[in-house]
Amino acid sequence: WLQNLHHFAPDQISGCLLADDMGLGKTLQLLCFIGEYLESTTDKKPILIVAPVSLLENWQAEAQRFFNASFPKMLSLYGDAVKIRKIQKHDIPNDLQARGVCNLLEEYWRADADIVLTTYETLRDLEFSFAREHWSIMICDEAQKIKVPSAMVTQAAKAQQADFKIACTGTPVENSLSDLWCLFDFIQAGLLGSLKQFGKDYRRPIESQEKNDGIELKQLRQLIEPHILRRMKNEVADLPKKLEIYDCKTLPISNLQKQLYANVVADYRKVPDADRGRAILGALHKMRMICAHPLQLQPSALERESPKVAWLISTLHQIKDKQEKVIIFTEFREIQAFLQRIIGEAFGLSISTVNGDTNANNSKGGMTRQRLIDQFQQKSGFNVIILSTTAVGFGVNVQKANHVIHYTRCWNPAKEDQATDRAYRIGQEKQVFVYYPSICSAEFDTFEVKLDRLLSDKRKLADDMLSTRADISAQELASAIFT
Repeated sequence: WLQNLHHFAPDQISGCLLADDMGLGKTLQLLCFIGEYLESTTDKKPILIVAPVSLLENWQAEAQRFFNASFPKMLSLYGDAVKIRKIQKHDIPNDLQARGVCNLLEEYWRADADIVLTTYETLRDLEFSFAREHWSIMICDEAQKIKVPSAMVTQAAKAQQADFKIACTGTPVENSLSDLWCLFDFIQAGLLGSLKQFGKDYRRPIESQEKNDGIELKQLRQLIEPHILRRMKNEVADLPKKLEIYDCKTLPISNLQKQLYANVVADYRKVPDADRGRAILGALHKMRMICAHPLQLQPSALERESPKVAWLISTLHQIKDKQEKVIIFTEFREIQAFLQRIIGEAFGLSISTVNGDTNANNSKGGMTRQRLIDQFQQKSGFNVIILSTTAVGFGVNVQKANHVIHYTRCWNPAKEDQATDRAYRIGQEKQVFVYYPSICSAEFDTFEVKLDRLLSDKRKLADDMLSTRADISAQELASAIFT
């Protein structure tokens, strides 16, 4: 499919969207496509791959794993590799400085590399230098990074000279159909018209469901179909089952949690109506932390005062008996540090945590994200790793784990599903068990019960690629809790 479309580039087609479900090997597919192009083309041009910094090591690792040493030379251009190739600011020609060019790479910065790997931020900062190259193929991995039309990183991606552009993402629509428009403005500019016209013709009638006949949705599907490849795991992958464990959703609230929770609700209700908009986020965060573990509001709180902690330790013991591996997701640093300590003490393990602070490349010294994940996977038997839902929720492979615990929940079901699919992907050999431990009360619906309900409702509305799965807003959650 990629080769066929590329045959008609750039005159008749300028790009496509590879939107296969998460975990179906999009990186390997693209590397095969690149390899075939470079092997079979005599007058070849270089290839540009843009990805979040956390994925660049994965691209290199996949190339090393599946191809031999003769695979075309790859240049990773980010971090210190950029510094040694930049020219001094005073050496930038005055006419370029007058046009706002403050960062510029030396003339022959690419050398003999056939493939350049870089980050979205580096592309944004060095847009002019990248745009001076004529790329045969440009790939934007996790292309939802360029879904905001006005963002500088989006504009930098669209400014590149490339014969064939590929947007690669398993979630082309996260918050709005405008995400889809922006991706198509990158790969096939003009196909969907202007953003304003697209909003009038498609986004507003589809998202507002003004009509029930679905004509606009059908027309949009027909328009984009030739440019999209979208396959789901259940259609093409012979994977073990993925099972959600439900009994952990009814963990009874402790007396301390109930007291702290009631205090937060009472304090919020005392806030004047005019100031409640500013107070919502603080109240919701406190409720979330109380459910996770009341240590933030009560530093002396013990394990027995947190049913979720007690459940976690008990569950990990059961998993240890099976000698299987566990991923625990939470984006909160204080919770990550707390879990790292108590799990390490309970099981005598050195628990790795991968979050936004973890090195994404070797230039900073210490263990990189990929090395920490590799180390976790290579250790035989029972092991636990803690990952940030936001920092490592996409692009990395952790198939050796078959237990996924969402210790705290994401506010977007698409991002939560992306995180789960770090384990549930091609290469997984065992059944995958997914846990959403939730604190509940017989007297009222807790924050976690309400959030789980809202996330479930949004998932039911998102059966296909063109359905939006936007973040649950603070106002939505506050309305559900306080009314």
